[in-house]
Amino acid sequence: MSSTAKLTAEQIENLAKEIREFLLEHGLWQDVDIYFNGKRFTQHDPVTGKYYYNDREHLIEEENQDPRTYFEYVNPDHILSMSFEGPVCEMLYYGILPSVRREFDKIFERYGLYYEFGHHWNFSCYYI
Repeated sequence: MSSTAKLTAEQIENLAKEIREFLLEHGLWQDVDIYFNGKRFTQHDPVTGKYYYNDREHLIEEENQDPRTYFEYVNPDHILSMSFEGPVCEMLYYGILPSVRREFDKIFERYGLYYEFGHHWNFSCYYI
């Protein structure tokens, strides 16, 4: 890890919200889970079983969520992780929407972070 100061829980939550908002703005909030501070932002309502894609009226947050439950490659000093399918996977792994990808990456840079893929459908953040 570099000499960059570690982010506070509040800063990490702000990062998660900024990522979600970015994905909403670009119509990409679909089949994405963001894990941070023991929480998960998702589109799947566990009570109703419904999915709310690109829907600001249904922003679902779950407590007591650990990305290690869902995928194996997670930063041991967990900051934030994401899993994704559909358009976000296409953007990140297959080179679709390159200008949107550059904007997406800048979000992490502003927080002193970069991400590494565990599989083509998930990543974890690390300090630069």
